[in-house]
Amino acid sequence: MAALGLALAGTPAWAAGPTDVRLVTEACPGIDAVRLEELVALELGTVGAGRTLSPAVVELVCDGERIAITATETQTGRQSHAEVLARGTTGPAGLRLLAISVSELVATSEAPIAQRRSHERENAQQPEPMRRFRASAAASLRRVARPATWLEGGALGADLAFARHFALAIEGRGEIGSTTTILTTVDWRVAGASVAVLAGAGRGAWRIEAGPGMEVGLVKLSAHDTATGAKGSSLSAPWAGPLGRLRVSRAFGGRALLLGQIEGGWVMKPVTGDVSDGRPLVELRGGWVGLTIGAGMAF
Repeated sequence: MAALGLALAGTPAWAAGPTDVRLVTEACPGIDAVRLEELVALELGTVGAGRTLSPAVVELVCDGERIAITATETQTGRQSHAEVLARGTTGPAGLRLLAISVSELVATSEAPIAQRRSHERENAQQPEPMRRFRASAAASLRRVARPATWLEGGALGADLAFARHFALAIEGRGEIGSTTTILTTVDWRVAGASVAVLAGAGRGAWRIEAGPGMEVGLVKLSAHDTATGAKGSSLSAPWAGPLGRLRVSRAFGGRALLLGQIEGGWVMKPVTGDVSDGRPLVELRGGWVGLTIGAGMAF
């Protein structure tokens, strides 16, 4: 098999034609490479009339009875292939047919430059489709109270986008935990609901959002009986306070997504569990921080 790998020296006579095509050739039996240059120049002027095609390299490979033609677009590396019978390329008529095959392969396999650039601009200007509703489920971990207590639980959330960069985020959460003090152990049962306004932006599949919000909830504190025989009791009370939220999410397949968020807040309506003599045993007050990791769907 003979590979036609010798680039024609100098600037071809047709280099100023409708496209910059470099013909890579080595003499094949019965093929006049110089005449093939001239014929390809003429055919490109006809086939590519009125269009400007991207630069390309055309390689001819002779393999017995066949000639393989490969056109490679130099800007993208995209290739197109054609094959002709070697016996059909002999003589003036056969050489003209080979030139036509080369020219048509170049002209039909490449999009015109102006058309491609227009298409690229259109794609660049078209933003990702806006998903107005997003639902999620997540596991949560929160550090609260005095003395400090870890609360573990889950959260269900729903986001409603009212503009491309803004969304109303609503979340419901249930958590449990326990605090061991000098006197006894106190169990926590916490239910809360929050609403936040998030501003965000995305790039590709990633999106980051942040904003302020407010959370209200109900906490139940249950003290265990003590070793000294003191009877434990329960207390249920509402709590509330502002929060700040930072969320990062990644979309998969356009709709599914994974998300993680860090948030912190301040309890403005505190809850205190007292000992019978009036001393505070545990308190839900002051600052708190939390972490949420979950998954969701966008609609």
